[in-house]
Amino acid sequence: METQEKGIIAWFARNPVAANLLMIFVLVGGLLTAFTIQKQIFPQNKNYWLSIQAVYPGAAPQEVEEGITIKVEEAMEGLEGIKRLITYSNRGFSQTWIEVDQQYEPKDVLDEVKMQVDAISNFPSGMERPIVRNEKNEQDVMLLTLNGDMDFKELKKLGNTLHDEMLALPGVNLVNFNSGLDYEIGIEVSPDKLREYGLTFRDISSAVQSFSANMSAGQIRSDNGYISMRVENQAYQGHEFEQLPLITLEDGAQIRLGDVAKISDGFEEGLMYSLYNGRNSLLYEVMASKDQDITKVAGVIKGYLKEKESQLPQNVKLEPFLDFTYYLEGRLNMMIENMVIGGILVMLMLALFLRVRLAFWVMMGLPVSFLGAFLLMPMGFMDITINLASLFAFILVLGIVVDDAIVVGESAHAEIEKHGHSLDNVVRGVKRVAVPATFGVLTTIAAFLPQTLSTGPEAAFSKAIGGVIILCLIFSLIESKLILPAHLAAMKDKPSNPKNPLHRLRAGMDNGLKHFIDNIYRPFIDKCIHYRYTVIVGFICILIVSAGLFAGGFIKFVANPKIPHDFPSIQVEMNLSASESATLETANKIEKLVWDVEKKIEEEYGQVMVKNLSVNMNGRTNASIRAILVEPHLRPIDTFELSEMWRESMPPLPGVKSLNIEDNVFGGGRDDGDISFRLEGKNKETLREVAAKLKAKLRTVEGVGDVNDSMQSATDEIRLELKPLAYSMGLTLSDVASQVNFSYYGLEAQRILRNGEEIKVMVRYPREHRNAISDIQDVRIISPAGAEIPLVEVADINLVEGVNRIRRENAKRTINVWASVDTDKAEPFKIAEQISEEYLPSLLESYPDVTSSITGRVQEEMDSVAEQLRDFALSLMIIFALLAIPLRSYSQPLLIMSVIPFGVVGAVLGHMVLGMTMSGLSFFGIIAVAGVVVNDSLVMVDFVNKARERGLSIKDAVVEAGCRRFRAILLTSLTTFIGLVPIIMETSLQAQIVIPMAVSLAFGVLFATVITLILIPCQYVALEDAKRIGKKLFGRKSEEITQAQSNLN
Repeated sequence: METQEKGIIAWFARNPVAANLLMIFVLVGGLLTAFTIQKQIFPQNKNYWLSIQAVYPGAAPQEVEEGITIKVEEAMEGLEGIKRLITYSNRGFSQTWIEVDQQYEPKDVLDEVKMQVDAISNFPSGMERPIVRNEKNEQDVMLLTLNGDMDFKELKKLGNTLHDEMLALPGVNLVNFNSGLDYEIGIEVSPDKLREYGLTFRDISSAVQSFSANMSAGQIRSDNGYISMRVENQAYQGHEFEQLPLITLEDGAQIRLGDVAKISDGFEEGLMYSLYNGRNSLLYEVMASKDQDITKVAGVIKGYLKEKESQLPQNVKLEPFLDFTYYLEGRLNMMIENMVIGGILVMLMLALFLRVRLAFWVMMGLPVSFLGAFLLMPMGFMDITINLASLFAFILVLGIVVDDAIVVGESAHAEIEKHGHSLDNVVRGVKRVAVPATFGVLTTIAAFLPQTLSTGPEAAFSKAIGGVIILCLIFSLIESKLILPAHLAAMKDKPSNPKNPLHRLRAGMDNGLKHFIDNIYRPFIDKCIHYRYTVIVGFICILIVSAGLFAGGFIKFVANPKIPHDFPSIQVEMNLSASESATLETANKIEKLVWDVEKKIEEEYGQVMVKNLSVNMNGRTNASIRAILVEPHLRPIDTFELSEMWRESMPPLPGVKSLNIEDNVFGGGRDDGDISFRLEGKNKETLREVAAKLKAKLRTVEGVGDVNDSMQSATDEIRLELKPLAYSMGLTLSDVASQVNFSYYGLEAQRILRNGEEIKVMVRYPREHRNAISDIQDVRIISPAGAEIPLVEVADINLVEGVNRIRRENAKRTINVWASVDTDKAEPFKIAEQISEEYLPSLLESYPDVTSSITGRVQEEMDSVAEQLRDFALSLMIIFALLAIPLRSYSQPLLIMSVIPFGVVGAVLGHMVLGMTMSGLSFFGIIAVAGVVVNDSLVMVDFVNKARERGLSIKDAVVEAGCRRFRAILLTSLTTFIGLVPIIMETSLQAQIVIPMAVSLAFGVLFATVITLILIPCQYVALEDAKRIGKKLFGRKSEEITQAQSNLN
């Protein structure tokens, strides 16, 4: 009589109620939790950048550098936690960026930086208080456009009302209204009027401050108490400022401000240009805090838009410009769709080799694992949201989670076929593979464990991916060891109907597989074992050839794949000497180009590409043209073809410093390009010279384009030098500079609060007196004694070449040179390495004071690859330990881990077959391969060891294990591959980021299957050969030493 099986597996098998309750708890709990988990576009990373901004109105870059920037740099010296310090001295303000070392908490460093900045006591007068901050991690939700056929003043007025309404919506806390230029009240006085009335700008400013004010006049004490007195005469509108008294004549008549000045109540000076489909437009940025669900915020906004549609003026629209939840919803829909299709394919595959009910219960491991992960994701120790990274993880693990259930189910199935259906036979079949299967899953967990321990700016992405996969695998263990056996035991051993088509198909597949194993695989593996060293050398040659293909550049690698953008744009930067009208003319030319290309596409394909077009001027010299494309399935060509047509049709654009087309989700749009080099030195002209030569070299490299640098083009600058007459009249350089500044920039007389907005009141010359350089000769200077004298008599006026921005890094002047790279023709990393190691050293021999370094995206990618390699090495160490424990051996884990390089080879070959470029995203799939491919090898080696314990010879044990495990290995590999096929074949843009990971895993596992079934048996026997030879050699020496010692005695 057989002994009744015991243990936790047997207990759950005998208590199906407990197993079912456990399953229901996981399914229902996970389902309920899934609807409450916070949804984000991206997982929230810590922001390791601090900023210090100090405004110094009217100051030149050199003044800003000397008066502010250098003092901030000196204050930061020796401060712990600062990794990098980047400063920009611009005209009128200083900007400092501090990168915090990842080992420090940004908040702590922020407090120290604030203390150091506050301690600086010698900032120049006239500078506004510095603002030190660490930007909050806010989430993009939507961009809205308010557009219509009305002027900007009316549009902004309506926009402010809508802005207040949106902020009052439930759950909507962050809406930035980019309303264009700020409101301003301008008081323009001509030089003739000033001379006629003997006035100065300060006189007018003082009059405004004196007569436009609300102030307390004290209190009157009476018998009834105190009565407050106030004077309220604050002007808020332009016409109210016109009535302010300026001069009182001897006869009592008053000269009012409107009599001598033109008062304008509008926007600050500058060109306001923002169009959406040719209509004036203003933009709203809807944001969510890090703890908010962006889909809920987006839902509230969409409801508001629908409600507001009928309430707006007829010629005005408030509509979405960009909806960032589009990516999240698209990825979620794609995951569900591919999960269902993949699940059906996997079940069909299992049904061909296993009974349908068995295949069904094996497939139940998928929802149990996924919903189990949802159950624990929001817990404090994981704190994972539904975001693009976590959804990637679910897609990646899709083909892995059922592997454990397949191994367990197949083992139980084999035991039932051999000894008949009974609960103990089911438990016995499960227990046979329980230990190696469990440790096999643990090795996959180990592969992703270092991802959850990552630090740095991108740590949240790695933690989300690694955390989700680990949770899914943990629940796959629970399902396969505690829930699945109960269902297998409850399955009735009913005889199948021979006439059933599915039964006949399964029987045919089963017989065919048995025939293949017994008549083809068995003799083949027998022969391979006989010539095992030849086989091993052959596989080593495959490794060497694969490494050679990679090293030789036949297999390209880029950190980020090219993924077509849904919202391609053209970014234009003009030379600093360009006027606003020149920038506007350039933007209009590009807008016309986009519509002309669109017309050609429609004529050729009968379909359109561009749905909406936005044109914006960002300051005097920058413009942005962004196209919103139609839905992907409606596009006659892809984004890259469209951008190429833009490039080919681009007209001559005089005055353009740089033009960048952003058509790739992972490329463009950054001021460091795909490759970037930093040049450091003391001499500005030397840096310019080296940068020019480096740019010329980059333009000769194939695949390199859009070469640019961080130098600002030289601009004309007027320099003033005082004449002796100025000193004799008591004038100082500061007096002259401030009065000239008032004439052109203006003198701020007052700031008022109107309708919740702060409005400046500025006194200045009219525009016609400030348009030409020659106008400066008409400026009059007032001496301390009140005498008026032309500027040209007290100062020399010289036109020289000036700078508009000074960039410094770590207290040194720097210039960045960058370029974009066409990854179809070249690899950014190799180009950067070639330039850095071959060209720059010889170039800098002539410039000993200049140093260079790779920076920007390439440097980030190099750091990322280095971190991934460290994580991979740590994973391998943990995997080795997890293999050594159940096998109780140091050599057999190395034998099993030898399949990992071949899994990588399979991933590489998969990319070659599909014509894809290897990318950093492919590496996540390779990490999964490392954990998955050892599972089958571990179970096979465990079977060999157990067969030898039963007395079989090494050769017979290896052959027997290969034949016994053939079906399970084939099933786990095919189900992993088949489960990922829908994703690999997916053509939607949403899938392009996931496909490289899926290709690595699918083809890596498929290729590793061949290794497990052929190479592992050969290596096992070869390892035993080595042990036997070693035992003979070292055993004989040991005997000789023992004999010698005995002779001595």
